[in-house]
Amino acid sequence: MLDFDYPQHYAQVVRATHWDIDLPEEWSDFFHESGVAPVAYSDQRQSQRRIVRTCGLLYFDRALPCMPRSCRPLGIFTRDFSKNACGIITPIELYPEEDVRLILPTFWLQLRVVRAFRHQAKCYEIGMRLLHRNNPSQDAFMIGGRFAEA
Repeated sequence: MLDFDYPQHYAQVVRATHWDIDLPEEWSDFFHESGVAPVAYSDQRQSQRRIVRTCGLLYFDRALPCMPRSCRPLGIFTRDFSKNACGIITPIELYPEEDVRLILPTFWLQLRVVRAFRHQAKCYEIGMRLLHRNNPSQDAFMIGGRFAEA
């Protein structure tokens, strides 16, 4: 893997991944929103959020013992990012204390789930705390010590 091409491998895995998210009708402009996220009066966030909408791949690094998870990537949509956290949209519920790997076109993140909100079947808004930001590498696609092919 000396000549690993992160963008090319990312694109191959994205093409092979099934997106099963069902966005609510009122979110018809979801992918057209961008910029600084509005702040609610009761918001206790420490950093400003930026709305960033794109597709990503999610792998489970540490699931809850009672909740077995697939080794295959889960197709997600990003919602927003801040200095220490991010929000995503998934087709399944994630649970607080699960550790995940979020792979994006230009970097990848290690995150811990802190909250989940169900909008409808196959549409969950997940809030996660940043554990580590990583530069593009083949490590993003390692599962159980083995390289995950597309």
